[in-house]
Amino acid sequence: MPMMLADVLRLLADVAVHSIALLAAGAAFLGLWRVEAVWARVLAFPAAYLGLVLGFYLAMAIFALLFIRRIEPGVYKLSDRRALRWLAADSFMRMFERSFLRGYVKDFAPQRYLFFRLMGARMDRSVMIGGDARVTDPWVFESGPDTLIAALSFVTAHLVEGDTLVVKPIKLGARVTIGARSVILPGVEVGDGAIVAAGALVTKDTKIPAGEIWAGVPARKIGQVAAGQPEDRLQ
Repeated sequence: MPMMLADVLRLLADVAVHSIALLAAGAAFLGLWRVEAVWARVLAFPAAYLGLVLGFYLAMAIFALLFIRRIEPGVYKLSDRRALRWLAADSFMRMFERSFLRGYVKDFAPQRYLFFRLMGARMDRSVMIGGDARVTDPWVFESGPDTLIAALSFVTAHLVEGDTLVVKPIKLGARVTIGARSVILPGVEVGDGAIVAAGALVTKDTKIPAGEIWAGVPARKIGQVAAGQPEDRLQ
């Protein structure tokens, strides 16, 4: 896939999303500013911020309908239309990672849940994602309740191998801990209560059984969560 095409799609995603958000902010601001009353002009500024946030979510919903809901796991040539559809969605996620709204979304449970659900993720409201953690392909991501993805970890359901794009779902069970700076690759499944230690690399298609502790590069089993004991949170 030519880098020029990827860069063009990323630029278009940036322009489209920010344009919709700014238009919504401007409409909210001007609607109140034109009212010749002190209260209206005071409220114009918070209204603009609210319009910016709502415009961002509107743009997100449009992208989800156009691209994300149509992405399916598989192995595709980079020239395949399905790979191009994934690239458009990935461009949007990269835009989001650069956006000033990233912290606003990831640091608060309601916004985090709404964002990742709109992006196609199947996850419980109680899932915690560190502010500096990255989940790059939420459209093929699933997680059970009370799971933690700690700071600076990287969860990616895609790989580019030569001229081929590989997209495989990632599934995390309930009460899973993904330690800080760990890497989770496509096709990984982690069972209930399992722990991936900080800095671990879980390679493609690895299946981690429930209650096991894995660490290392590449990750291997190093222990078992003690029965009846709460799982450690390796942040």
